Amino acid sequence: MQRGGQEAVSAEAELIGERLIRSSNGQEELRPVIGMTVQLLNREWEIELTLTNRDEMGFRMLLGRQALRNRFLVDPGKSFQAGRPIRKRHVKTKKEKA
Repeated sequence: MQRGGQEAVSAEAELIGERLIRSSNGQEELRPVIGMTVQLLNREWEIELTLTNRDEMGFRMLLGRQALRNRFLVDPGKSFQAGRPIRKRHVKTKKEKA
């Protein structure tokens, strides 16, 4: 779980291989690589994704330069250019109210 407090969801994917990745703090880690379909702003395409535990980090997933290349122009000085995400409200069940 991360900030949202939602439960984890199990999933399976085919392992493509492993890559040695250097994190922003300079540490190297051998990470598994899977292929997946990503959908963003009504566009869909295949990417390769390296897996690591991000529980202690600010975001569950990062899309890298290769995943965005030739699809989007990123302005690091701006946020929410495609609109703010819709927040889902949690409705308490009868059990939670009691």
